[in-house]
Amino acid sequence: MSLYHRLGHMKEAPIVSTGNWVERGQLIGTIGTTGSSSGPHLHYDIFNTKDYGWTFYVYGWSLAKLLKIFVDPTRYIKCGIPSDWTQPKIGYTFLQKVYDIKNGNYFHPGIDVNGVNDYGKDVRSPVAGRVVYVQAPKDKIWSKIWGWLVWGKGWGNMVVIEQGPGFDVNHI
Repeated sequence: MSLYHRLGHMKEAPIVSTGNWVERGQLIGTIGTTGSSSGPHLHYDIFNTKDYGWTFYVYGWSLAKLLKIFVDPTRYIKCGIPSDWTQPKIGYTFLQKVYDIKNGNYFHPGIDVNGVNDYGKDVRSPVAGRVVYVQAPKDKIWSKIWGWLVWGKGWGNMVVIEQGPGFDVNHI
């Protein structure tokens, strides 16, 4: 079974392309606040199917359904990869129940890997594998605080990496 690692809300277009092979720890982008983001952070989730495409979200899904599709990414977060996750940690955790004004209650499908003042910090590949999708929306607005931002729906600037065969998280 393949595992797909999705990293979203990057500041700028990722510096890798679809089809590239990446190694664990390789620089792939920087933390931002693109897409449907309320502030600078790196959203990181892992799922085991490509049935829903690469940009899907889980509003209205049951916890039972999510547990069949998503994997807790916590054990992949080590040594500043995919990004520094030092105290104080800010943001949602894996399958945390949250409330969204527009969509109501839902379970957050991944982890927000960030602390304080993370805008522009490195994002590194959490695994060795093939880049299967890169998204880089083009609509920008200017912010006096953050510079150019890409707003819109979904994950904004993002990368999906299919974990390579033989990669073992227990040996990192």
